Amino acid sequence: MIKRSGTRGAANNDALLRFALKLDGTVSGLVAALSLLGARALDPLLGLPSWLHWAQGGFLAVYAAGLWYAGTRPAVIRWIAAGAVVLNAIWAVGCIAIIAAGPAWFPITVLGDAYVGLIGLAVMVFGAMQYAGLGRAR
Repeated sequence: MIKRSGTRGAANNDALLRFALKLDGTVSGLVAALSLLGARALDPLLGLPSWLHWAQGGFLAVYAAGLWYAGTRPAVIRWIAAGAVVLNAIWAVGCIAIIAAGPAWFPITVLGDAYVGLIGLAVMVFGAMQYAGLGRAR
């Protein structure tokens, strides 16, 4: 049998990257909505100030849209995917810093530590999936 190269092979090679971008975009969009709509309610529960939720929500809304855009084009926009890997790594370091600094930065609660820790873990997983997907899609 003759193996043909073409768009079908390329689509198979970038399936992980597309999935990772869309998953990250979906979760980021949900966290953006939660942060923007629930900032005042989350403040006492998590011990993180409302301005931080609003800043996070605004950033994540734009970020989520960019990820969906990059992941749904006929050819994945690789520079956006590579940028997502870097931003996810920076975001994870920021989550670790917030937890480590604790009350020196914010009066973070136990629930707040869990929330920030879960977000940090999620962005590490998304970044690793995107990195692996970029390697496969070459």
